Amino acid sequence: CFYYSQAQDWHHPDGAGNTWDFDDSKKDFARYFSELAKPQVRELLTQYGPLGLLWFDTPVKITKEQSHELANMMHSIQPECSVSGRVGHDVGDYRSMGDNQIPVKVLEYDWETPVTLNDTWGYKKDDHNWKSTQTLIRQLVDVVSKNGNYLLNVGPTAEGLIPQPSVDRLLEVGRWLQTNREAVYGAKPSPFPYEFDWGSITAKPGRLYLHLIDWPKSEFVLYGLKTRVKAARLLARPQEPLKVAQSYDRKADLHVVRVQLPGAPPDKDVSVIALEIDGAAEVQPGLRQQPDGKVTLSPAFAEIRRAESGPQLSVDSRGVATRWFNAKEGMTWKFHLTA
Repeated sequence: CFYYSQAQDWHHPDGAGNTWDFDDSKKDFARYFSELAKPQVRELLTQYGPLGLLWFDTPVKITKEQSHELANMMHSIQPECSVSGRVGHDVGDYRSMGDNQIPVKVLEYDWETPVTLNDTWGYKKDDHNWKSTQTLIRQLVDVVSKNGNYLLNVGPTAEGLIPQPSVDRLLEVGRWLQTNREAVYGAKPSPFPYEFDWGSITAKPGRLYLHLIDWPKSEFVLYGLKTRVKAARLLARPQEPLKVAQSYDRKADLHVVRVQLPGAPPDKDVSVIALEIDGAAEVQPGLRQQPDGKVTLSPAFAEIRRAESGPQLSVDSRGVATRWFNAKEGMTWKFHLTA
């Protein structure tokens, strides 16, 4: 696999990015694209054997037609090589989120988010703001639960060494995966469209995996799962079954699953409960109040009322509302509360 920046180039007078050495008004990006970017991509595709991925980046100034040119050339020369979402204009083989961005709901298409271990993409000697192991694991399972790929960046030093804080965290995540790998590798997204404060859900045929960051005192309660639960266990203690009970309150139209838990979690960062279920997971639709009494009204789940003209209110994949300039525009939600 290769990383390739198809538009930004600080050394070429026609490349995007360097406006301090080269006058931006005199740049001919079309010439740069045809005489440099495309030939270099062709070289990567023809001189280094079979490739798995060209990870494009910073598609500034590139047109949709130019993005299509790159993608079409790649598909014709190496059909098995993936085109990253950052080729531009959503013409890649999957979509790419912004740096360190994770959406707030399950997305129906393939997507990826690139994430730093601290606040720096390369190496910066005075950046010691390292993400904790729990944060890395939580982000990993959160991304998987929403149908995405977690692309974790490592910045080596000038000597080619991985900084020790990076090594320590990667080893800790690896040890966690040794125990909980079945809940991550090959797992599908959560059947619930929304997020949970306590953690995330991933799925496989006949199973749901509950990734708990916050450990309840005695029992874990899940609202909205209609499918029968046949058994429950902790992945860290597979030989010890957990007591599980289900109920349905017809008046409140509420399906409830209760799992009895030991007093302490098996893992200090994230503990995983595996639910064996009878068939495909079926959940109650729409936003629902959670056992802690909360219902989160994210703009990502709102019905948008837009004006007929002018700048229009929109919501991005992060669930952030933008361009809300008109008082006639707004958002409304439908949700289910439990009395």
